[in-house]
Amino acid sequence: MNETISETLERRPLDRLSPLPLYAQLVHRLQDLIACGNYPADGFYSENELVAMFDVSRATVRQALQKLSIEGLLSRQRGSRTFVNRDRFDEAFDPSMNLPQQWARSGRPLSLTLVRFESVAATPEVAAALRVVPGSMVLNVDRIRSDPAGQVSYDYRYIHPDLSDSIRRDEAARDSLLDLLKRRVRLRRGENKLEAALAGEEGERLLQVAPESPMLVRETIYYSDMGMPVLFGRSIYPAQRIRCAFTVDLSAGDAPGVSDVRMDNSDHVEAKPSPSS
Repeated sequence: MNETISETLERRPLDRLSPLPLYAQLVHRLQDLIACGNYPADGFYSENELVAMFDVSRATVRQALQKLSIEGLLSRQRGSRTFVNRDRFDEAFDPSMNLPQQWARSGRPLSLTLVRFESVAATPEVAAALRVVPGSMVLNVDRIRSDPAGQVSYDYRYIHPDLSDSIRRDEAARDSLLDLLKRRVRLRRGENKLEAALAGEEGERLLQVAPESPMLVRETIYYSDMGMPVLFGRSIYPAQRIRCAFTVDLSAGDAPGVSDVRMDNSDHVEAKPSPSS
């Protein structure tokens, strides 16, 4: 019988000749186990179980569990078991950028609520991003993304005037906007910027969180293969629900389609994935 991914991860020994410390190797192994979702139903593995599974010291196990707790993947309570934090999710900013599929694989499929679908006059910010004249009519699509535990994000999206008529209201209520745009244009790249902020009145109104709650704000622009910006958007996330994970392929250099993550002069994290959906 073939081993499950979880069984393979459990049985593969840690590399004691690696320059990477054992606790760091264990962190990576446990992150993979959590992603597989194959752990005890009544909580995560105990310290004793992890010591036996990976043949490491209790100090190494505690250091790894502490790291995962700080990252928000595990919740540890004195005198009780360790639990996987099911409320927080890592959205991976890799070349696929298929966020709905990522959530579905985790067992928490996303649902969409269409809040706004209308032509609006482009503000100076939207016009600059889409390279149109301020006041030009663009398609504004606002949606709330939710999983079974509650709201995940509020997404503002603006579609270039040349493509505004390519999306119907019923499609915007259920489908990926990038998939819909790809019927008319070939997408080449996406640019994303992240920053931290407090929820304020906007977050309180849109996501029903306290004004002082921490938020993540993502600004995104997607371009066609001709270099035309076809979609500009902004998303706000409750920080306790989302972490953004970046994949950087160090073996491929500057090859096309490789994610590029860097810090710009305003201290924002900027990622440039090549979207496929």
